[in-house]
Amino acid sequence: MCGITGCVGYSMDKVKRSLNRMVERGPDNEGTWSNQDVILGHRRLSIIDLSASGHQPMLDASEEIAITFNGEIYNYLDLRNELKHQYSFRTHTDTEVILAAYSCWGLNRTLQKIRGMYAFAIWDNRSKSLIMARDPFGKKPLFYSCANGKLAFSSTLNALLEYYDALPPVNPCAIDDYLTYLAVPGDECIFEGIQKLLPGHYAIYKDRKLSVERYWHLSFANPVSISEEEALEELDRLIRKAVRSRMVSDVPIGAFLSGGVDSSLVTAIMALESGKPITTVTMGFDDPQYDETRFARKVSEAYQTDHHEFTLTMDYWKSIPDILSRFGEPFADSSALPTYFVSKQAKEEVTVILNGDGGDELFAGYTRPLAESMAMRYRKALPGWLRRPIGRYALSKPKLSPRILNGMKQVFELGMTDARTAYVFNRALRPYRESVYTPEFLQQLGNHHPDIWYQRVWDQADGLASVDKMMYGDLNSYLPDDLLAKMDTMTMAHSLEARSPLLDIELAEFTATLPHQLKIQGLDTKMLLKKLASRYVPHEVLYRPKKGFNMPIESWLRTVLSKKASELLLGKRAVDRGLFRSEHVKRLLDAHQSGKRNYAQQLWSLLCLEIWFRIQVDKDFLSMLM
Repeated sequence: MCGITGCVGYSMDKVKRSLNRMVERGPDNEGTWSNQDVILGHRRLSIIDLSASGHQPMLDASEEIAITFNGEIYNYLDLRNELKHQYSFRTHTDTEVILAAYSCWGLNRTLQKIRGMYAFAIWDNRSKSLIMARDPFGKKPLFYSCANGKLAFSSTLNALLEYYDALPPVNPCAIDDYLTYLAVPGDECIFEGIQKLLPGHYAIYKDRKLSVERYWHLSFANPVSISEEEALEELDRLIRKAVRSRMVSDVPIGAFLSGGVDSSLVTAIMALESGKPITTVTMGFDDPQYDETRFARKVSEAYQTDHHEFTLTMDYWKSIPDILSRFGEPFADSSALPTYFVSKQAKEEVTVILNGDGGDELFAGYTRPLAESMAMRYRKALPGWLRRPIGRYALSKPKLSPRILNGMKQVFELGMTDARTAYVFNRALRPYRESVYTPEFLQQLGNHHPDIWYQRVWDQADGLASVDKMMYGDLNSYLPDDLLAKMDTMTMAHSLEARSPLLDIELAEFTATLPHQLKIQGLDTKMLLKKLASRYVPHEVLYRPKKGFNMPIESWLRTVLSKKASELLLGKRAVDRGLFRSEHVKRLLDAHQSGKRNYAQQLWSLLCLEIWFRIQVDKDFLSMLM
């Protein structure tokens, strides 16, 4: 796990400044390589082959191909054996395996054969081309800018900005999208002229032109006829294989153990695959509503792990500006805060950590696929003229009575229209855009609407059922835009490498062939994974309400953050930005702080945006300390 940067047409000074913004991503070594106006830079966090021979940028045996690489290739030993008769290896690194594969097989075959998490850039002196690629799920980030005959790329937005002499203009559409998705989605960036390379894509820069292509797509179009027992056996084999391959490391390795289904299953299999007790790290909260340490403790006790547990106290909200500054873009997923602190704790014990990311997306663990599976039947049972007023009524009420109707609220909303139209991320400011945005901001946005991002991934999905299309959508939007960005940024802030066994390509491709009825059974989500986990994990850990890794933002905005939120959101600087109607923001604040309504998500997204402006645009970080 490292930090990469590079350019065509910029100076070495720019590259070194970019590298200096990524010290935490690679504290073990720094390197640069240049060939005329092409420069590659690298910061190394040593994981495989800790010797100096693993330093980057790295050249192939012919010295015609150079690479800077961030990530891990889990099947590199198999590929090395396959390539050893065609290529003379000089190191024991997975980096050189990519070089050898590209040299012998070319780009497309290399991308089809490597398995792992990665973002890399290759300069091919034979074709005078710079090639960038990002892993299928987007575990590793890559930002780039291409304009005026120049190209620059970096692992982080903050590092890429070092190539600019002045801050680029802020993208108003990206602000609008962030205020719905809590992160800037897709290949968009908060600054104009900068983009993210999408997961499963590569880009080739040649003759001052950039072309971007997709090389991997998860298909749900080929469901198989399979019994539940057969599916469980194959899942068992694939997950054990995925965990085993991610335990290869030349440095200490452990697991995040939250006490949920996914991390508990990964921990259990790690313990069985290891010849010695594994290290587990758990973070608890002093608020029992969010604390799950007793469940994590049960898994640890069952497998006799070397368990490290700590409690996060309520005063850690003071670190919000420091944590948010690391994203470079506005980011309002509150779980970034505990992820930052549990990563800090884990780094004291290990350098590599396994997690449970991907379980909800691959196995229908969220409520929306469940609601859609019910909405499919609801649409058939009632005509549209009746479903639409029921849905509008449900939308107008924060809670429905009796309780069973409130549980059906999302079904009523989804059932108002067809599945594609209903597939929106209806959170944060999306329902309030017209009332909260100023006329000037709305004019800047024109016809833009945040829903385009979800509609785009829906149209790319090839699943036969709308539930499968929803899972595809989450895998290609919420997962890379929010969850994986959070995990990478927060772990790398502490030079900690995070690995996600459940986001294994072979495993994902198998789960995509399984009928959704195996994943959702009755009112229970993620049932297939839970049934597999029941072979390894105590029953009470599996079958309980899902809590997630969220923060008490609702209560913070009524207590410790109440005054600060009002100062920031209603202050002169915020008003002068001309984005939001201050009288409407005040109504949200007053209603929330009085306890009349819960506007925590709306206010938190606005607060994180203003903090971002203060830090990134105003360059006023010190005055923002809470």
